[in-house]
Amino acid sequence: MEVKIKALLVAGLLAIGLLMSAVAKASDIEEVIVIGANISKGHSDPNYDNSIIEALDPTRVYQPGGVGGFVGATTHGTDTKHTTVYRNGIPVNDPGSGWYDFGTETPTFQSYTTISGPNSTLYGSSSMAGTILMEDNFDGNNIFVRAGEDKWSIQGGTESFHLSTYRGSNGSVKTDNTEEDWFENKTLKTKKTFGQWNMVTVLQDYKYDYDSCYLGWDKTDDCTQKGFKTDVSVRGDWLTVGYTMNDVKHNTGWSSKNERYFVDANKEVKPGLIIGAQNHQEKYNDKWDTRTAVYANYNLNQYGFGYRFEEDEHIYRVGYTNLGFNLSLANSFRKPNLYERYGDDWTFANPNLKPEKGKGVEASFKGVTAWYYEFSESIDYSFVTSSYINAGSYDSTGIKYNKTIIMDEGNLILFVQYTDSDRIRVPEYKTKVTWSGGSTYGFDYQISYVGQFERGLEFDGKPIDDVSTFNLDLGYNLTPRYRVGFQMRDIFDRNFEILPGYSAGGREISLSLDLSL
Repeated sequence: MEVKIKALLVAGLLAIGLLMSAVAKASDIEEVIVIGANISKGHSDPNYDNSIIEALDPTRVYQPGGVGGFVGATTHGTDTKHTTVYRNGIPVNDPGSGWYDFGTETPTFQSYTTISGPNSTLYGSSSMAGTILMEDNFDGNNIFVRAGEDKWSIQGGTESFHLSTYRGSNGSVKTDNTEEDWFENKTLKTKKTFGQWNMVTVLQDYKYDYDSCYLGWDKTDDCTQKGFKTDVSVRGDWLTVGYTMNDVKHNTGWSSKNERYFVDANKEVKPGLIIGAQNHQEKYNDKWDTRTAVYANYNLNQYGFGYRFEEDEHIYRVGYTNLGFNLSLANSFRKPNLYERYGDDWTFANPNLKPEKGKGVEASFKGVTAWYYEFSESIDYSFVTSSYINAGSYDSTGIKYNKTIIMDEGNLILFVQYTDSDRIRVPEYKTKVTWSGGSTYGFDYQISYVGQFERGLEFDGKPIDDVSTFNLDLGYNLTPRYRVGFQMRDIFDRNFEILPGYSAGGREISLSLDLSL
């Protein structure tokens, strides 16, 4: 309760300050154009996607460890920590761990923009391979309900608030355990306009039960964790202010509280030239960190130039766009997060860690994207020292093709990707083929094949399963405002393991009802 009161108090104080300064008419937030980058836009729809990560990653139709388990965004064969996630204009990567956990999200309506390649000049530390910009949607009055075996969700909202609740189970996370694991989430989202300012607040209360943890030196299968997340963002024409918090408690007694205070001020001083400054105040338990940066972005016809100075790092970027061809060259960096530097009861501190350094080139043309990233001073966990260390360097090379072909009978979406990376659990080949169609006042359908092929990779001495699944989505539009749906995941009930000993497959069937009021 104390955490919730504090979160609401922060939101209230921000609102009061903005009410006092609101003097202009509210305007839409303009996106900074990143010339030369491969940019894609889309949205997650619970009619078709179990979560926003499924919409972001064309081949992610499973969740390692079951519902509620950790799911991070990985870009082009890199680590989760190399992709920065922004939500409603503010960074939401966890200050302690450095990643953003999509596994705690409920299936909901959200829009997104993905920017691949190094983008540290604009988005700072961790934007070494990609950046994800998420926006919570408040499109109008609607109610959405979905129910399946051991899973259900209900959500609804208006143009100013959205409420959702979700509970689900995939049985036991571990294949050699019969105990049922479960996950639940309650989310409240609000949007308010004060003159020239827009404020969005996201409150999430979540908890889950899973297998195998330690109470002291004794192993138990009764493991529960609960958390409360707060994201508050306030945006105007030239200023963004934000606050994030994640308070986690475990039944073993372990707990963690991470906070961030964020300010970003930028101004277009001349056509195409934007200069700005950022400040992050981050906290992991009782440890604080401060990051301050200045940056500039200049677009000149089909050329783009970027510069950032942060933490004694000079970051540069050059981009070129012409007739559908995009080329980007940049360096990047990732500052060690607070957990890597200070550890906990299980991990020793290493405050002398150096920032990761990166550089990369990426080119795209008519659906084809090729890249080469190189990273040095890579921060990895050492089982020898029981701490994080600067382990060396690695690279990632790859090519992908993503194309939507529009036909009279329907739409065909083709996706195929080859990746050569030194990171573990990175599939060599990923593919997805989707056929969709239908009418406004009748049936709509979507059939997809998904494959991930691991080239014989192993984890902890055990092979990782290849993934090859078929999925089906059917809907019937009773009217333009009323839709009933049927969803089947993993039609042939493969029960594959993308992490040995942890089932991530199995047939899932659900029914849905979408009402626009």
